[in-house]
Amino acid sequence: MERSLLCETVTGATMADLVAARDAAAAADLVELRLDGVADPDVRRALEGRRVPVIVTCRAAWEGGRFDGGEDDRRRILAEALARGAEYVDIEWRALRGAAGFGDLVRGHGSRVVVSSHDFDGVPGDLCTRVREMRGAGAAVVKVAITAGRLSDTLPLIDIARGGDAVVVGMGEAGVPTRLLASRFGSRWTYGGRGVAPGQLPAADMVRRFRFRDVGAATRLYGVAGAGVMESRLPETVNAAFAAAGLDAVCVPLRAADAADLRTFTEALGFAAVVEGGLPADETARLLADWTRQ
Repeated sequence: MERSLLCETVTGATMADLVAARDAAAAADLVELRLDGVADPDVRRALEGRRVPVIVTCRAAWEGGRFDGGEDDRRRILAEALARGAEYVDIEWRALRGAAGFGDLVRGHGSRVVVSSHDFDGVPGDLCTRVREMRGAGAAVVKVAITAGRLSDTLPLIDIARGGDAVVVGMGEAGVPTRLLASRFGSRWTYGGRGVAPGQLPAADMVRRFRFRDVGAATRLYGVAGAGVMESRLPETVNAAFAAAGLDAVCVPLRAADAADLRTFTEALGFAAVVEGGLPADETARLLADWTRQ
């Protein structure tokens, strides 16, 4: 199993802000440059001096982005990024159906294109058909982001990622495990950042608090569940104990819709154990002692 890369998404109101955020992305294997939030995007400046590979994105407003120009302007920005050597550009699947020539970019530079689809309402009913069409476009990578209302909503993403060419993301709190356990989902990379997308976590926290880089095929999975689990420090405490003991194990927060959802998800991923959050200090100590002995 190949381990997933960590891509940090950076934004900024100005090019100076964007470049500063890019250069500060110390935890990242690659950086997504969101030019759609910049008042006066400058592709040359965005790429110049980069230290890691980048994905240039200029997300349309109709796909959850902030670009307020026309499609021709957006295409021009992405075409310039390709001409200037950007490792990847992100082009929305829906844009390929338009008349602005985005399809030409894919046909001419497919090995450097991510074709993406984002559903902010849930899991699209035509997900399988959509992915098949996306793969038929000829891009090197397909990115599929759905909004998870339940942990189990994310399970179809595992099948999608089996092709080896996919980035799969579950947005929202129930989708957080797809980011922290991206390697187990089979995703080429996953995204960290400061709230650019629902459920996104800072990249540095993913590495430090949740041991993102330690997740492999044999890693034992543990979970903390409950209504306030996203604010709980218990997963971080458990992960620190695992690291100190030299154990190949990680603990992640699980925002389940109900008991059946939790059971379906954890059985599918092969979790070793799950505990409810909000434990008293003495129970937490017993839990750590028990889990670090396994």
